[in-house]
Amino acid sequence: MSSKKNKPVAMLDASGPLTRELTSIKMLRLVETIHRSAQLAFTRVSGLSDFQWRVIARVNEVSPLSINQLSDMLQRDVGQVSRTVKGMVEAGLLHRATRKGGPGVLITPTQAGRAVYGPVKRLARKRNQLFLSGLSTEEVGTFEHFLGVVTRNAKILLAQEVALARRESPGSANRRTRRGTPVAL
Repeated sequence: MSSKKNKPVAMLDASGPLTRELTSIKMLRLVETIHRSAQLAFTRVSGLSDFQWRVIARVNEVSPLSINQLSDMLQRDVGQVSRTVKGMVEAGLLHRATRKGGPGVLITPTQAGRAVYGPVKRLARKRNQLFLSGLSTEEVGTFEHFLGVVTRNAKILLAQEVALARRESPGSANRRTRRGTPVAL
């Protein structure tokens, strides 16, 4: 395996449709399937909307968080995150406290928010086991390695595109809107 490590990947049949040729598109389809299944499962278990359970999960995993930090982690607009957090504070699931020594607020889960997260966390672990079923421990390790490599490569591509977007249109690379699904090539 190490002798092949740095060799470029051979091109597949370039005459066929990209949807069958490109691994990135196959991965997007996989992620979309996992995401849709997760939306249904976690909404069913938590009683929260898709975005609300994502907020609850992040805040329970990493807190305290500012609205900006949460927005960055969830890759969503600050306004949407702020409105969602406000509703969840009103519902008693999150606590919002003024940041000491500076502007802004810090978000933490309440006891009720931790209670809602418990079943979500258990379901996430169960779903992960089902997702990996049929793979040996060694295969899971190899899969994790491959994910690390392609994630690093994807981050390099993103950094390149952000740099190009900044050069071509100042400010455009900093917009945080999520309209549609990105196409990976």
